[in-house]
Amino acid sequence: MLASPKMSGKTASTTNNIAQARRTVQQLRTEASIERIKVSKASADLMLYCEEHAKKDPLLMGIPASENPFKDKKTCILL
Repeated sequence: MLASPKMSGKTASTTNNIAQARRTVQQLRTEASIERIKVSKASADLMLYCEEHAKKDPLLMGIPASENPFKDKKTCILL
C-alpha cells in the first residue's frame, strides 16, 4: 500500500527535524568541549600583548615616509 501525500510530507518533515536536532546536538557538544578562560584573564593577557607590541604597530606609531609603499612619488598639480 502506498503512503498518502500527507503522510510522506509528515515523514519528510520529521526526518528533517531529527537531522536538524542532531546537527544542533553536535554543535553544542563541540562548543562544550572548547576550553574557556575567564574574561578578566583574557583581557589582562590582551592588554599585556598590546603594550608589548605597541612600538611595532604602524597604526599607533605611523609609517616612516621612507618605508611607506603608498606614498605618492610626485605631487599632483592642478592647472
